[in-house]
Amino acid sequence: MSHVNQGQGIGETVDFLTKFHNISNKLKKRFLRKPNVAEACDQFSALATECEQKELWQYAGLCWLAAARCQGTLENTSSEINLLVKAGRQFLTAEKKDNDIGCSSIGQENIQAAVSCFGHSMARCSNQPGFNTISAGLSIELALALGPGPAGIQQLRKAIDIFPTSKAINTLVSFHIRQGDYVAALQILNEFVEFVEACVAAGARGNYNTILHRCEVTRVLLLLILQPSPQRLTPSLAQVLEKYAWAEENVNNGLNMSEDELLLLQSLVLACQSHDHQAVLELESELYPYFDTEQKELLHKLIQVVSTQ
Repeated sequence: MSHVNQGQGIGETVDFLTKFHNISNKLKKRFLRKPNVAEACDQFSALATECEQKELWQYAGLCWLAAARCQGTLENTSSEINLLVKAGRQFLTAEKKDNDIGCSSIGQENIQAAVSCFGHSMARCSNQPGFNTISAGLSIELALALGPGPAGIQQLRKAIDIFPTSKAINTLVSFHIRQGDYVAALQILNEFVEFVEACVAAGARGNYNTILHRCEVTRVLLLLILQPSPQRLTPSLAQVLEKYAWAEENVNNGLNMSEDELLLLQSLVLACQSHDHQAVLELESELYPYFDTEQKELLHKLIQVVSTQ
């Protein structure tokens, strides 16, 4: 168990441990007497709620985990999954609160406990028909808490393997971008676009133009940053740049892109290809209204790249 949270007295810790120990003792097998697992589960849940009210997040996590084990013993899978998730979220809260006050644990016990809880809940989901979307959602939730490192990226890939969603794929792209791995981000985006276009061709309905529009702009920015040689460009990526490399009027890319945005992207591509740093700088403020936060950051990175040429 990691350090005691700030503002948490020794008395509260002893009181919690005493209560937790007393409930746990009720689960021990005795001669000719079965333990009352359901009663212990209720008591662990009540103690967890009490800990939450006192902002003893780590202890609340331990209690919800104990309650989940009770439900596992009773073979109530849905309740076990729910309680495991509750436990994992309390451990994540404990980690965040510790980091907020500058007292993060060296061993990352809370993170490890959270990953374990979420992992067990997803394993239980895999054995339940129709729970794949829940499992994928839990992977995304854990990934967002872990952040754009190897562990977070691993969770997102797991979510996509279980049940691919636009949110999971876009988050994975964002994580790679934040890590500076533009090659991986571009590869994932390209595969995603091909998948979406195949869905549209098969007659799927949805707001696909909005998704493809965002992917298109991000791919253009990534390509301009990476500046791959023509030999290394796949035909699909080569076509992306070709749309904007020629200053043609009335180009219809099928993405409901406004004429102004299209012209600005064409100007950006031409300015980058001619290494015109000043022109790129002047385009920055005009492009900003059309870009989301991530695309604005990519544009800023592109300006840095062009300025060094």
